Amino acid sequence: MILDTQETFSLAQSIAAAAGDVVSTNVYDTGAPADVGIGEEMYLYVRIGTTVTSGGAATVQVVLQTDDNVSFSSPTEYPMSSALALAALSAGAEIVKSRLPIGLERYLRVVYRIGTATTTAGAADAFLTKDVQANKPYASGFTVQ
Repeated sequence: MILDTQETFSLAQSIAAAAGDVVSTNVYDTGAPADVGIGEEMYLYVRIGTTVTSGGAATVQVVLQTDDNVSFSSPTEYPMSSALALAALSAGAEIVKSRLPIGLERYLRVVYRIGTATTTAGAADAFLTKDVQANKPYASGFTVQ
């Protein structure tokens, strides 16, 4: 997986907040007026860098927003995950590895939607990539003497 800072929405961004939306630090400008997502596959990848904690039963949902203007005055939303419970939000968890939907507009951003209760700690990374890390390490099937 190759990462590019120009295609990074969040890097160790705190998602400790009251219930509501935490908007990604960066906005991605595709440079195209419409139909982003057609052509070569691009993926949204989101992982938890620091374990999310809460005094209650907080949830976090990842939503991709797109709009034709950078102010996001009337964004279209694409839920990229369900509302994830704290157990699924530990450090290193890969919570989204999804292909971008077809029909996106020029500007893209990620929203971390905090639900139910305030999160007291946690950080996330989100970026676009041409491929996703999908290998699974297995134990060796042999021994060396």
